[in-house]
Amino acid sequence: MELFNVKNKIVLITGATRGIGKSFAEGFRDAGAIVYGTGTKPESIEWMKSAGIEGRVADFTKGEGLKTVIDEIREKHVRLDCLINNAGLAMNVPAAYFKDEDIYKLIDINFVGAFKACQAYYKAQKRDGGVIINISSVLGIVGYSLSSVYSGMKGAVIQMTKSLAAEWVGSNFRINAICPGFMDTEMTDMLKSKPELMKKFNDGIPYKRMGKPIELLGPAIFLASDASSYMTGQILVIDGGLTGIIK
Repeated sequence: MELFNVKNKIVLITGATRGIGKSFAEGFRDAGAIVYGTGTKPESIEWMKSAGIEGRVADFTKGEGLKTVIDEIREKHVRLDCLINNAGLAMNVPAAYFKDEDIYKLIDINFVGAFKACQAYYKAQKRDGGVIINISSVLGIVGYSLSSVYSGMKGAVIQMTKSLAAEWVGSNFRINAICPGFMDTEMTDMLKSKPELMKKFNDGIPYKRMGKPIELLGPAIFLASDASSYMTGQILVIDGGLTGIIK
């Protein structure tokens, strides 16, 4: 058995158009996997055509969700080895002033969409088993100001991961989650535009910097490969020591 080998594995990544999802798509491609990535708009997946990645438009919060994409992949490849639930959305809003439509939007994208994607994948692969990697967040573990709804949903993803792992372990599914800390992506552009705030922010991280999306690739490949064959229902926290070290 070759540990950490994902060559020729069929991998579907939601929210693969930028940030962490894009880094995963490119990284798994470079490691030899056959990668499908989703976005919500045709223009958001345009870059994938020339990047050796199969791009698909899918809004998995509505109707059949990812079922159409999963069925297409299985029709072509017979199987789908790994689903990476990465799509997400954050809003920094005082809890008392969250608008109803924004609350439900965050719930739909960060939790309902992830849950429905897991459902669709399980139904398609229940005879063969498979691997699910849910992308949660360190904010699903610790409290953070102005992040009540997002944090709540990322905490829900953690508990969903553990519960699905318990329920589907007999069907040969491995289901784990990655909790990134604060990463240098488009989601944190606001901080980068304010040097003083950025310094204060980084000073609170033991590594004194944000993480890079590429630093999540190794753990994701570990979870997708046979190297983690005896692991399910677990949460990998990759946050530069933020939650593990008292400062």
